[in-house]
Amino acid sequence: MQLQQGDIIIKSSKGESIYWISERLLMSVCEITENYLRKVRAKYKKTVPARYQSNEFLPDTGKSWRWAKTKHGFYYCYDNLPDRKPNFYKSKLGTEKDLKDALKQLKTTSKAALNEIVKQQIVHQITNKVRNEDIHYYMYNDLVPFSDKKAKELAEALAWCSFIKHSYETESFKNFGVRKKKDFLEVCTSILQEKKLEGFKVSSAAYLRNKISNFPSSGVLPQRNYLISNKYDNDNARIVGKHQLFDEETGEVFRFDIHEALMYYGFMNPGGSSKEAIRQIYVNFYCESIKEYGLEPVAYRTFCMHLGKFHTAIKTARERHGKDYFKKSVLTYVPSEKLKYAHSLFAGDGSGTINYKYYKKNKKGEEVLSTMKLYVMLISDVASRQIVGYSFSRKGSHYESTEMMKDAVKMAIKNCDYQTMFEFVSDNHSAFTSGESKDFLNLVFNKVRTIQSGNSQANPAETEFRLFKQSLKGLENFSSTSWDVGIEGQSNPDYLEINRLPTYEEAVLQFYDIVNAWNNTPLRDGVKPCERFENKHPNCAKKDERILRRIFGNTSEKDISYMRGFVMVTKSHGYNLTDEYLFEIPDYWEAGSEKISKACGYKKNAKVKIVWDEEGADLYTLDNQFIISCPRATKSSQSHAESDELTKNALGHHLNRKTRQDEAVDEFEQALLDSFDALPYTHEMAFGSNKEDYNAKMLENETTEEKVLSKKEINNRDFDEDEWN
Repeated sequence: MQLQQGDIIIKSSKGESIYWISERLLMSVCEITENYLRKVRAKYKKTVPARYQSNEFLPDTGKSWRWAKTKHGFYYCYDNLPDRKPNFYKSKLGTEKDLKDALKQLKTTSKAALNEIVKQQIVHQITNKVRNEDIHYYMYNDLVPFSDKKAKELAEALAWCSFIKHSYETESFKNFGVRKKKDFLEVCTSILQEKKLEGFKVSSAAYLRNKISNFPSSGVLPQRNYLISNKYDNDNARIVGKHQLFDEETGEVFRFDIHEALMYYGFMNPGGSSKEAIRQIYVNFYCESIKEYGLEPVAYRTFCMHLGKFHTAIKTARERHGKDYFKKSVLTYVPSEKLKYAHSLFAGDGSGTINYKYYKKNKKGEEVLSTMKLYVMLISDVASRQIVGYSFSRKGSHYESTEMMKDAVKMAIKNCDYQTMFEFVSDNHSAFTSGESKDFLNLVFNKVRTIQSGNSQANPAETEFRLFKQSLKGLENFSSTSWDVGIEGQSNPDYLEINRLPTYEEAVLQFYDIVNAWNNTPLRDGVKPCERFENKHPNCAKKDERILRRIFGNTSEKDISYMRGFVMVTKSHGYNLTDEYLFEIPDYWEAGSEKISKACGYKKNAKVKIVWDEEGADLYTLDNQFIISCPRATKSSQSHAESDELTKNALGHHLNRKTRQDEAVDEFEQALLDSFDALPYTHEMAFGSNKEDYNAKMLENETTEEKVLSKKEINNRDFDEDEWN
């Protein structure tokens, strides 16, 4: 029997409950037609006195099928339903108790359905009331930061509190079809019990009423903080960190309490090289020591938790594991962007590579065949990973020298087309850090730096060399990728035949091919190092010719004071063969000679250091102070028959130099005479005379000179007349 709302009406009469059954239910359960019920209603009405026939509920006449007509339709009295064979209409409906239970169940179901509708409406309103500003507050601005999930739950709980308080006080919940405050709280409780929101876990309607009553009516911050109880971020149960140590004389409170001091000291073992297991530190050191102070040790789990805290581990690592481990694995670093241009940074490093064979003498003086690694120093461009320079050592593994470094860098300069090389980084080997090495590197690169000692990972060349040697693993004469490498980085020594190894010269040629293959093999992005290397830094420019001469040129020491405006050097090659190189000193008659004289301390001799190549010469003092650059002198021809355009121009150029030097000498002499003539006046003024006295004196001298001149003219005239006669 499926009851619907209004199928059963209970009327009270003389203290008794009378059940009235709707026509719909009766037709459904008893399978009676509407036409049949119309007939029985008419029949029963005839048994009712005329004055009662207009009543809504007809009186009981003792006959079957008593009925009533309400605004909801026809109803039939349960007690007056016939229960005879063969239909047993009354029995089909069950007893009064069955009807009562069915009616009770109907009311419960109806209420649940109503509550479900109310729930949906309330949840919809709450969803619209949750604000993103509240979520962000709990995530970032609250004293106790929350995860995304908890922040969203707190923001939703805040929306619930605001909604319930407002609805409860204004009774606006009646708009949902809920009549009583109690029912409204029960509906909200049933929803919140399932949600279990952070900071708002509701267990009953009474708890919810009390919680809402204390919720602030206004103020965004007080409302937000209302949901944050003292249980968050409290340390009521904490033991470690509460028993602070302090200086009994000064009262200074130390950073660590007694538990922390013992834990960390035992774990770090300051000044000691041994490292006990954590369990042994706990049992043998911490527990025994803490008991001496009258305190109980914390559990081993708590002990390990404190030692393993992230922020603590980064502070204890250096003393427990050593500085090297701390630098490489714990200490923070300087992040940097990937380089964009070639020539921005170069790196240098040395390492053993392929094996070669050579003969050496044993203790008996016999020559025996042995092997050695070809030790190579590499110079690589970090941005492109192009290997631009390398050099070899024949003195065995781990031998790096300044000369070896210079040879590798010189090759790099040539392969870089003699353009700007901005920066260089290396490890702290003496090949890079000796005084001579530093001077050379500072001459080549704009900036030179070395990595911090012990931190080899900071050298890009370390990574470059490691990757480079990985590419050698397929070669027969390659034994290992690095020193103390794992088994996978080593070749199988059982099949290494010394006789088949190359000689030193052959290994050098092999290495040339290896570098060429490396520079022309595409990287992961499909671009070759040689192609990357073409993308040079925009500020790249041709290196200063003077610097290139210092690096690649020849050096001589000469006294050039007798060379008459030129610098001549010689270079021997072969037996009794010498080449002469002549360079002209620019503006020799003026600034050129003056610069040289000044740099040499205005001495009579001009002994200088000459750094030169076939194109030009640079003059330096003996302590390497630059003076002037001299171009190669173009010589004229001694015979018109052998002269050409070049020698004719040279002749004109050198004649012009001679003329300008003569003019400079004339100018010097004239300036000297002018200065000498000005000496009397300068002398008089220096000794306190004045212009009027000097002019009077000069006038007197002029009068005297005129008299002398007149006398000479008379004498001369007399002489001429006598001679003429």
